[in-house]
Amino acid sequence: MAKKKEQKQSVPSITAKIDRLVNQEDSSVKAYASVNIGGAFAVHGIRVMDSVKGIFISMPSNSYKKDGKMQYSDICHPITAEARNALIDKVIEAYELKLSEEQDMDDLSEDETADIQPSM
Repeated sequence: MAKKKEQKQSVPSITAKIDRLVNQEDSSVKAYASVNIGGAFAVHGIRVMDSVKGIFISMPSNSYKKDGKMQYSDICHPITAEARNALIDKVIEAYELKLSEEQDMDDLSEDETADIQPSM
């Protein structure tokens, strides 16, 4: 039996957007994101998480109990390491951009209120 040559597959284009930020200090979830893969497939409900090891993403998953312990099973996920890395990079890039935009908006709001003089 002839061995199949392993072909390196290209990663389809991935775009990511942050659907909403989570502003609860006690939550490890920092944002929810969506991705569009190759203009043909969308994934919603990706969580941007923060832990002691840093920011990471968590794919949408189902939870269930097995032997009294909570288990999680991804609903969808990248198959190759290249696709996984591309998806992670795009989501984290979108998250950092969203945080930057929010900070810029906060700075603008502070500048506008600083220009307002109280009337007598």
